[in-house]
Amino acid sequence: MSQTAGVTKRAVDPSLLPPRWTRVLRSAVLFIVGLVITFTATFHEQLGFDLSVVAAALGVIGVVHLVEAVFRRGRSGIPIATALGLLSLLAATLLVILGNELAFVVVIAAWALASALLEFLGSTILPGSRQDSTLVGAAGLLLALTVLLSRGDLVAVIGFFGAYAVIAGVFLGIAAFDTRRATASEDVAQGTAVNA
Repeated sequence: MSQTAGVTKRAVDPSLLPPRWTRVLRSAVLFIVGLVITFTATFHEQLGFDLSVVAAALGVIGVVHLVEAVFRRGRSGIPIATALGLLSLLAATLLVILGNELAFVVVIAAWALASALLEFLGSTILPGSRQDSTLVGAAGLLLALTVLLSRGDLVAVIGFFGAYAVIAGVFLGIAAFDTRRATASEDVAQGTAVNA
């Protein structure tokens, strides 16, 4: 980002962006998980239901990240997408294997913290590649904190996970269809900069 005569200019390298369909898919998965959690509130007293919903969500999120890594082959950003995918799959596997209340809380908090740090790392190492990662990382940190603070109340823990899923899903969906980003990408490809 540069500033000349009070005008801010952004340059987005289109080769750094993940494919739009992977961003839309990730957004849809998160949003649907958030809605499932919201509209199944009567089942949240059952640990098995909560484990299955969160494990399925983390598993699908992990697969989406790995698919993104495969489609980014030969371009930058593969290590972050791969790490996010493997982390989510590991968390889903641990939830299924361990299957108790303490593991549920610890795995969600650890996944949220580690994925937030990876999102922040991705935005730092490759600026312009994961513009949405700062907000998603902040939401992950907030999720980790709220889960740890409410660890004794499983209904609150699943509720916070659902809130994270809705917030991140909506934000990622908006960002996937952001026309300013598409315009900036086209302008960078033509060798010009765009006013923000």
